[in-house]
Amino acid sequence: MSGDSIDIKCTSCGGLAKFEEPFLFIDPKKIPDDIEYKLWGGWGIIEKFPSDVKWVAPSGSSQYLRGGGDNGQGGYPLLTFGLIQCGSCHKNIKHKLNWPSDAYWQWSVKGEILWAWDRSHANQILKYIEANIRPSRKCYSLKYIPTHFLSSKVKSGVVKQMVRSLNT
Repeated sequence: MSGDSIDIKCTSCGGLAKFEEPFLFIDPKKIPDDIEYKLWGGWGIIEKFPSDVKWVAPSGSSQYLRGGGDNGQGGYPLLTFGLIQCGSCHKNIKHKLNWPSDAYWQWSVKGEILWAWDRSHANQILKYIEANIRPSRKCYSLKYIPTHFLSSKVKSGVVKQMVRSLNT
């Protein structure tokens, strides 16, 4: 699991903040000897923010990583609990992610929400929607764009909203 952050709205000021998974999950054989880590299943767990968030193994015997939020299905839920670091008000806050409503980059078009993980992802989506001839959507970052946003009826509205927010 990489240490990439995602862009969300700060819960204190509404500004652009980074949500980070508080732990790195790495093959223990690849962790240098001078790095402290915990073992859980086949993973070496590195605490990225040890003074803010301590590793506690999930209850139960399921020692795997999963997506999908905190629905009690065992394992560790990725992108669920983390730390917000706000660039505007400079607060560091523990946070339970509520996706996609927490997304900083989101656009509502005819009752549907289009969102992006970060500015780079938003630019990829914009470029794809703007294209007159679109390549196949095999890459993960574009694979799940709802077709609603790709129709010619809403294309110009989607592009305008995205350009306006990306240029501010």
